[in-house]
Amino acid sequence: MRLRRDRALVVAIGVASAASVAYRIRIRPWLARWGATHDEVDARLPGDEVVDDNGPRTTRAVTIDAPPAAVWPWLAQIGEDRAGFYSYAWLERLAGCDMQNATAIRPDWAHHEAGETVWLARRYRDMGRQVVARIEPERVFSMVSPADWDAIVNGDRASGAWTFVLEPTVDGRTRLLARGSGGAVGTFVFDVAHFVMEQKMMRGIKERAERAGLEARAET
Repeated sequence: MRLRRDRALVVAIGVASAASVAYRIRIRPWLARWGATHDEVDARLPGDEVVDDNGPRTTRAVTIDAPPAAVWPWLAQIGEDRAGFYSYAWLERLAGCDMQNATAIRPDWAHHEAGETVWLARRYRDMGRQVVARIEPERVFSMVSPADWDAIVNGDRASGAWTFVLEPTVDGRTRLLARGSGGAVGTFVFDVAHFVMEQKMMRGIKERAERAGLEARAET
């Protein structure tokens, strides 16, 4: 009986070790650069200047069949108290977020300035919010934690940042890039959960911007 238990333990350890190696070598690199090219992964993007260069990071991307000017309003209105995050709202509600994903642009939601709060979950107070660190309409939207915003105000760099960048393409479309830097990036639970939610968010922005473009063309 003991021999069977020992064999089972050895097998379990072997399976766990193999899974760990597979995750580090194959799965995490795919998660970390989902949809992005080598050049985009290696590029220094707007917003990188606010965060420490030495931490781990992810770079994800999707092509949107719409110009940056048509994509930006969807990105600019993100937040629990605004348009949501266009992701899996039912999962966000399980985590305690009061999330409703918008299907239309509201001009009164579209304005942000550096230092303003973007709510992830108001019930968690400071732990449930990000602060706008850099914003350029139709170009970049970068957020950090409240503590990191205080560090930036005092002349230091943030320990982590969450940044979205819109890159126009030569054919009039947009590359939406999402970069996560430092903070919890690089830890298994965060990386997997954040990938699931972020890729859905990016696809949600893509679907809304492209659908709005089709509807606008149909009306002309």
